[in-house]
Amino acid sequence: MNYQYLLKHPDLFQYTIGISRQQFELLLPRFVTTLRQAEYVKAWNKDRDRAPGGGRKSSLATDRQKLFFVLFYYKVYPTFRFAQTVFCFDKRNIQLWTRFLEGVLFGALGYQLHLPQVRIRHLNHWLTICPALKEFLVDATERPVQRPKDNQRQERYYSGKKKRHTVKNQVYVHPRTKRILAVSDTVEGKRHDKKLLQDDRRYYQLPPGSTGAGDNAYQGVTAEHPFLKLVVPKKKPPGSELTEEEKIVNKTISSIRVRVEHPLAYLKHFNILSHRFRNRLNRAHQPFETLACLYNFSRTHR
Repeated sequence: MNYQYLLKHPDLFQYTIGISRQQFELLLPRFVTTLRQAEYVKAWNKDRDRAPGGGRKSSLATDRQKLFFVLFYYKVYPTFRFAQTVFCFDKRNIQLWTRFLEGVLFGALGYQLHLPQVRIRHLNHWLTICPALKEFLVDATERPVQRPKDNQRQERYYSGKKKRHTVKNQVYVHPRTKRILAVSDTVEGKRHDKKLLQDDRRYYQLPPGSTGAGDNAYQGVTAEHPFLKLVVPKKKPPGSELTEEEKIVNKTISSIRVRVEHPLAYLKHFNILSHRFRNRLNRAHQPFETLACLYNFSRTHR
């Protein structure tokens, strides 16, 4: 990768790694701090024949190259063989660097997403544990994954809606700032959006009087949750049409709810979330959560 060429054409950063050069430079110091900590743990976490720093020098010699490498991997999502031709070191090292630097990148960005974690003392405290979720928009998104080899896992992850094997994540977005407040666990893509919301731990952490908005997949949630008012568009009754007033209300709800689509569109600009995920399924969650953090970082530093 000709990094010097990119320095002469900073407008290409956005298309190569998903963030601008200015955002890259702002992220670098926090990434370096997290990288030093991870390198220390890695160096002393096993018996060694040589002192740390000994042996052949790394193919990614600088901290800047390491941050660029992991962002490029998320944005372009090349095969390991193609990445080998771009970065000029072997496939195995590509795999090792990818796995190591993914954790470092999340460590540098994780503060952008985590809701406050406090110790629960009593029931009333439980009901107010996530005050940031007093207002939110909610939606879920599916992404394709590699077809599992195990027959039971094939059946579990096959989505009849998408006609392929998928996983799903749900996001909570603030209606005014458009920041991602939280993301759900990664689950099989065929799980219904309403069920995914009810299975998520934050469903039971919403403070009293919480208000949300979602699409028609969340019909009936309000009736089943005593502290949540979830606004959804009105469905057309069987055999009849919506009134003009109901259509206007639905249009108003949609104009607000569409704000949750903007973060999802940003995330899908990264090929690792829009192309078929080729890694193991147990590694599918980290890219989604990390890029949600990167989205919040990019909104903070525009």
